[in-house]
Amino acid sequence: MSLLNRLTRPSREASIEHPAARRPDTARSASTPAADAKSDGLVEIRGVHKSFGDLEVLRGIDLTIAPGSVTVILGPSGSGKSTLLRAINHLEPVTQGLISVDGEVIGYRREGDLLHELHEREVLRQRTAIGMVFQSFNLFAHMTALANVAEAPRRALGVPRREAEEHAREQLGLVGLSEKASVYPRQLSGGQQQRVAIARALALRPKVLLFDEPTSALDPELVEEVLTVIRSLARAGTTLVIVTHEISFARDVADTVVFMDRGRIVEQGPPAEVLDRPSHERTQAFLQRVRTGTEPGSAAAGPGSPIDSAGPASPAVAPGSAGPAGPASPVGSAGPATAPGSAGPAGPPPDGRVLAAER
Repeated sequence: MSLLNRLTRPSREASIEHPAARRPDTARSASTPAADAKSDGLVEIRGVHKSFGDLEVLRGIDLTIAPGSVTVILGPSGSGKSTLLRAINHLEPVTQGLISVDGEVIGYRREGDLLHELHEREVLRQRTAIGMVFQSFNLFAHMTALANVAEAPRRALGVPRREAEEHAREQLGLVGLSEKASVYPRQLSGGQQQRVAIARALALRPKVLLFDEPTSALDPELVEEVLTVIRSLARAGTTLVIVTHEISFARDVADTVVFMDRGRIVEQGPPAEVLDRPSHERTQAFLQRVRTGTEPGSAAAGPGSPIDSAGPASPAVAPGSAGPAGPASPVGSAGPATAPGSAGPAGPPPDGRVLAAER
């Protein structure tokens, strides 16, 4: 068995204790034997709030993402979509509530009524199970495509160079870039760079893949090549959570569509219900605007209207979050600059935060 296959087991790091309010007796333990093994990618979000100063960006999010499913999150800019994605892999520590993957709480270990903040090394281990692809590619400009993909297993997991590069070639092949292994990012198109970023996220064999508007920075003619790769991942049974404005793509690949507005989930369900027969008037207004560029009650769009076309997408970067600028983290995330092997920009946890009731 290769070193890459044997890694990502939880370690027993010391932790810093933080008090938390009493949870219900029926709540799930923060770490279970099932969480220690390679599992399917069940994501559970319970009562999550997130504030930046006085601005509350997430206002009580409850969501269950089934293993191997594809969940697409829609909503206007500023609705909290990107912040929710970043909270799933603890790039943004939540103010209140819990997020777990396969029963393991992300960013903390819970014992009774106390939360124990995980050390950076342990948070880093958790992030290896949660790949993330951002709007901007953020590849290392001085590294070839192969080196960009191989960097995460080498630095984060200590995989030997030869094994990491062999695995990186496999990932580049999966995204259709085998012939670009020795090419530098500046020599690649935007679509090719984003496909390298996807290969980098796959390099750690994550349970869950998060996509934050992966096509918004691309020219229209390059969008389809990236969407094709994501479709193939969906067919392979990887748990995917995708923020996008591509309505037709959402209908094509999603098992569940979630519509968010002002930090809350307004509506969720199968694409045929949320996209074709939305029950909430806010969802109806949003889809009308995205599809036709008009608000409900305005003049109907004429023939040839871009139904299911998202139009120009605005980057959804939450206030106070580290945007897509800067060099890439080698841990499967293309987020803010972090030193190789560090846990990234997870700030101090909220002391005395209230744990949300779990089902």
